[in-house]
Amino acid sequence: MLKKKLLSAALTALLVISALTPTVLAAGDTNAAPESVVSIQYVYINQASTSLTISSSGTATVYGYVQKTPAGKNIYLTSTLQRYSNGSWSNVKSWSKSSTSSSASILETYQVSSGTYRVETYYYVSGDGGYESGTIYSKTVTY
Repeated sequence: MLKKKLLSAALTALLVISALTPTVLAAGDTNAAPESVVSIQYVYINQASTSLTISSSGTATVYGYVQKTPAGKNIYLTSTLQRYSNGSWSNVKSWSKSSTSSSASILETYQVSSGTYRVETYYYVSGDGGYESGTIYSKTVTY
């Protein structure tokens, strides 16, 4: 009887966790498609987004963006073009930007060869009481 009660309690807890998990993951999803745009409810960061397009001639356009709230002071943003190979992602090229204005963006192009790519964008905003940061990913693009 005790085993049945423990099993029932464990299954109930698992059911509750699984029911809540999609809502939690959706709020912090870093792999949203077709472009990753995150609306953030932080003190210093208002919004962040990233995207990747590759033209028919192999020109990759890398985009990263972060917007701070009025409480944010300094922005640091880095976008990294990554290539998938042998089961893992490796860095191809990175661009960085710092700013004290209300937002910062990176818009760069890079010539790629055939393969599967994505953009990893890391953002960091500091304020008087500390900092907030995050990492988001673009959709994957195969060229």
